[in-house]
Amino acid sequence: MHYLELMNHFSTKIKFNFRLLLLLTCLMNTLQLQAQDTYQVLGSLGNAILDRMEIKSGEINNAYFHTSNKLYRRKNVVDYVKAYNTQLLSKQDLFNRQYLLNDHIEWAGNAADSVKSKNQKYIYKEKAALFSLIDSQYSLIVNPVLYFQVLSNHQNGKNYSYTNNRGVEIRGRLGNNFGFYSQISDEILEPNTWQLKQFQTDTFLPYVNFYSRNSSNAFNYYRANAYISVKVNPFIDLQFGHTRNFIGDGYRSFILGDNQPEYLNLRVNTHFWKINYTNIFAELRDYPLGATWGRNPQQRHYMAAHHLSLNVSKNLNIGIFETILFKRDSGYVNNSFDLNYLNPIIFYKSVENGLNSVDKAIIGLHAKWNVKKRASIYGQFVLSEFVFNDLLAGTGSFANKYAYQLGAKIIDIAHINNLDLQTEINVSRPFMYTSFTSGQSYTNFRQNMGHPLGANFWEAIAQLKYQPMRTVYLQTKCIYSVQGLDTNNSNWGSNIRKSYIERNTGRYGNYIGQGVGVQTIQLEFCASWMPKHQLFIDFIWGLRKAESQTEWFNQHSNYGSICIRYQLSKRTDDF
Repeated sequence: MHYLELMNHFSTKIKFNFRLLLLLTCLMNTLQLQAQDTYQVLGSLGNAILDRMEIKSGEINNAYFHTSNKLYRRKNVVDYVKAYNTQLLSKQDLFNRQYLLNDHIEWAGNAADSVKSKNQKYIYKEKAALFSLIDSQYSLIVNPVLYFQVLSNHQNGKNYSYTNNRGVEIRGRLGNNFGFYSQISDEILEPNTWQLKQFQTDTFLPYVNFYSRNSSNAFNYYRANAYISVKVNPFIDLQFGHTRNFIGDGYRSFILGDNQPEYLNLRVNTHFWKINYTNIFAELRDYPLGATWGRNPQQRHYMAAHHLSLNVSKNLNIGIFETILFKRDSGYVNNSFDLNYLNPIIFYKSVENGLNSVDKAIIGLHAKWNVKKRASIYGQFVLSEFVFNDLLAGTGSFANKYAYQLGAKIIDIAHINNLDLQTEINVSRPFMYTSFTSGQSYTNFRQNMGHPLGANFWEAIAQLKYQPMRTVYLQTKCIYSVQGLDTNNSNWGSNIRKSYIERNTGRYGNYIGQGVGVQTIQLEFCASWMPKHQLFIDFIWGLRKAESQTEWFNQHSNYGSICIRYQLSKRTDDF
């Protein structure tokens, strides 16, 4: 290279690096204006407490978070709880309020309970932390995690199953701009009868990615949830790592559920005025249908989603969303993310049309209405594909792929404090979510990203909760579903990983429950006692019965269980 060209080359690099350094410096200065932390654990008791507090207040929470987006910043939770009118709360509610303050000690300050002894400097100084190091500029909290459950499950000679999970949870922040969270554990599972049936049918375990088999009945694997979080300015925060997400106000969600393993994703959340806007860019993994779980890199496909939640009034919230699923096959197992979908505000369907691709688009809306400090009515409508003329004609076209949800949460039933009822109906048409190609399905490790049953079903849920004393939680849950399933490589529209091109039906005459009809009812009662913060002992009795004309799907299980868990939420195997 000529001397002058060489000088120009280095001059250009120096200018570029200087501009990059200047940009990063400005960004860091901006970040330091806001304190950033981690998020309340998805599916935790805290989420249910906050839902109840919002209904009881009579006003939709606008300043701190939107309940349809279930990731709440810990600081926002503390600010909301501190500002709450405690005169509205029962004795149990006041205990639950204090539970939230104790659980977010890095922001609660003196409002959190300390242990009786003051001799500890770092070890068990706070009720909610084995190790805590809290300062105005940083925090570090460490806790062990434990989940040990033994379940008596009588069917076909199988007498019991168990779950043995142990690990550690670490969270904290450094300065005012950076937070981090990591929960990793090693788990051994001997599945119950319906988990084992699911594995025999489709070779996956619920909530699990890659696993190894220790014996004929037991499986071993890691469970990991880890991310970093950054506050960009007063309105925008970022989260990057292996996590799950949930969008919706129901027990289930057709938009985005949390009934699958963690996946790599970048989440951008923007909150201003009455609006909460979320972008999620994710990598999903899977094996093709018929493949085995060998030690090979999994095939990848990708998801981009955005969700807008708007508080129309103090009682009404509405939201819209769009999800795009795509796969760019370059001839290798590991394909790439299409940069066209990184635009955070564009209509993805217009991008898909512009690319002349067969990418899968899913759109829909949801709404929630809080009524007179006693109830919350909510619903979703999700559309995967439709032909307007066929929809009006009502001919059962396979091309009309949609699902909907309608539910209600009612608190203090019959004016009994902390006796709450939730009811919900979920309906999904055959071939809902299915795509032109099976490689870009709405799944992660063969597990559905929306409703766990996939498609071609209707479901009714009733859940009654009662907290008679501060540390005692009672719950009765009943789920009934009717679904049409497949046999012998058929495709009647329930398995969303299958291409709708190869189906066993014509264009018209499709209906919910077509194929091999299976009726399933699950009734479960759980009594939980919390002797110390985040330590729960669960006593469970349940009945699960599946009936079909095909013997393979018939199942009848009576089960009893005891579970000891620390820093972990109760598992739900209601699929």
